[in-house]
Amino acid sequence: MDFLRRATGPALTSWPVLVVVVAWSAALAMLGGGSTVTGGPLIRALVAAVAGAASYGFVVLLDLLVLRRLNGQIRIAIALIVIILAGLVRGVALQLGLVELGLAASGTSGLAVRMATSMVTVPAAFLVAAAAVSAVRSYRESTAMLLAEQQRLIALIDASASGIEERQAEALDRVQDRLDAELRLLAADGAPAAVAALEAFAGQVVRPLSHSLARALPTWEGEAVEAPKVRWIDVWRDPEPTVAIRPVILSLAILIMAIPTALLIYQPRYGIAAAAVGLVVIFMCLSLGRWLLLRWTPRKALTSWLAIVGVLLCTAVAVSYLTNLVDGTGPSSGVFPAVSFVVIPVFGLLIATVSMMGTRMRENTAELEAVAQQLQWNLARVNTQQWEQSGRLSRALHGPVQSMLHARLLRLRRQVEEGDLREVQLEELRDELQAALVSAMAPSDAPRPVTDVLADVAETWEGVAQVTWQVSAAAVDALARDRLCTEAVTDLATEAVSNAVRHGGATLVEVSIELGHALGGADLVVLRVVDDGQVLDEGMPGLGTALLTRCTFDWSLDRERPTTLIARLPVVEAAAVLPV
Repeated sequence: MDFLRRATGPALTSWPVLVVVVAWSAALAMLGGGSTVTGGPLIRALVAAVAGAASYGFVVLLDLLVLRRLNGQIRIAIALIVIILAGLVRGVALQLGLVELGLAASGTSGLAVRMATSMVTVPAAFLVAAAAVSAVRSYRESTAMLLAEQQRLIALIDASASGIEERQAEALDRVQDRLDAELRLLAADGAPAAVAALEAFAGQVVRPLSHSLARALPTWEGEAVEAPKVRWIDVWRDPEPTVAIRPVILSLAILIMAIPTALLIYQPRYGIAAAAVGLVVIFMCLSLGRWLLLRWTPRKALTSWLAIVGVLLCTAVAVSYLTNLVDGTGPSSGVFPAVSFVVIPVFGLLIATVSMMGTRMRENTAELEAVAQQLQWNLARVNTQQWEQSGRLSRALHGPVQSMLHARLLRLRRQVEEGDLREVQLEELRDELQAALVSAMAPSDAPRPVTDVLADVAETWEGVAQVTWQVSAAAVDALARDRLCTEAVTDLATEAVSNAVRHGGATLVEVSIELGHALGGADLVVLRVVDDGQVLDEGMPGLGTALLTRCTFDWSLDRERPTTLIARLPVVEAAAVLPV
């Protein structure tokens, strides 16, 4: 079905199909036509080429009128009917051309033979050529997509460190500019006014700003990379001879074309005998050639192509010689031996192309999935780092900055109580704010072990809900070496338990953490939270949703009882992929 889908798709009207159909039609005419056709082979080939072009034009016309409006199995069925009719068009056009030039006698017998043979051989050329073109196109597209994702991954890894530092500096500058702008608006013409102004500054500027930073989760999307163009020459590099040689498929293709020739051109006994011998020889020669290539696989592209062509040509020679022994002596004798030199190499190479492109696309698909998962891992890792730095800035505002403001307010209140009402200089305060922010943005010490955090969570909800937890030894070891993942896992676990109890009404919550791996081998920490509560329609509210959607490799939420949340977070178990 996949072959038919490719063969009847948009590639059916591509220019390479036109070339193959016209060349195939001309080649068949040059092989001879028995006593029913006169004239030299070149003039016959010219007439047949025009007839082949007419059949292609018929397919293009029907594609414009009908096929482009169809999809799925209906398109496949209608397209097959169209190319069979295109074969009939070729037969009619060939007969009319030969009669018009005086190369063949008019009559229904000659027309019937040419229509019958064209109805089989021409559709076969359409299908195999279109399948080959579609396979090459798909391979080029998948290769371009794979290269683009690989470049995007490399660019992300290379740019993540500097990018995060730049974003951190930008966020710090924005906060400092906001604080500076608000400080400039403060009235400082006396200590009492400064006290009121700083109280409003702390309550209306610093505290809301710290809360907004805690709720907002900046993300790193990574730069989109334009898919590079894959040249046609790249498609033919690194051929795989053992994949290219397909004895069964090529034998079936030859069988389809040999049946009408055996029944309509030859006397039945000679035709059937020649066809049977030819098919057996084809299968045996191709199987032997494939076996030899499995034993001695060429190492270079040129020798690989020479080996593929050599196997096909040797098969054609063997078929031509042996079928000639049983060909008979009728007026059409020699058609099978002659056709073998065209059919086997041409269709053998087309089928080889389809087979190799199919294998490469499957390899590309698997590699693309691995690269996509690796990219997903790194994006989650960078977003987690962005989240940690945003939280660090929020904690800087909430902690050291507000503490410094409160300390200044206490001193000012004491100054007012002592009757000192002189003007307050805010430049010193601005410098202290900046120093407090820069100092607080330095990386924090090692976070608390995840087991200690879960123990505190269980104690917090004691009497309201029973919270049990289990952390595998491998996860404990991995988290002990990764501060960033530890903070993300503990925050997400704490938020998940809180949401299950507060919003879902859970009375029993089970938390488990273990180590896992992605397809590409990247390390993951798997957090599983199972509870007997209900899930709100909007899912996990607030910070939980933000962490799940941006800082996890992937996650799922099963709403059926028991409610089960599974989140996988990137962890650097051995050596860091990205800076922490």
